[in-house]
Amino acid sequence: MAICRYCSQEMLEADGCTALPIMIGERTYDPVRYGSEPGLRREKARCHDCGVVPGNVHHHGCDMERCPACRGQSISCGCVWAGEAVEDDEWGEAG
Repeated sequence: MAICRYCSQEMLEADGCTALPIMIGERTYDPVRYGSEPGLRREKARCHDCGVVPGNVHHHGCDMERCPACRGQSISCGCVWAGEAVEDDEWGEAG
């Protein structure tokens, strides 16, 4: 069982995560919906990672989720969402 910390739903059973706007820096963005990601064909099955239905929002942290600010892979793009913890790296610096 994996509960999404953003929508509090069981990830593999929920149709999608919250579609509330996302604050990154000083701007607000609409989340990128599954199946509308740049370069991705129109999907018909649930996401292989977080289980959302096409047309809905990925659960934050999904490897398929795209950042609405830079359009990169959200888990590795470096954009920090409001409310997202920034952990210290091994050198003790935030980043």
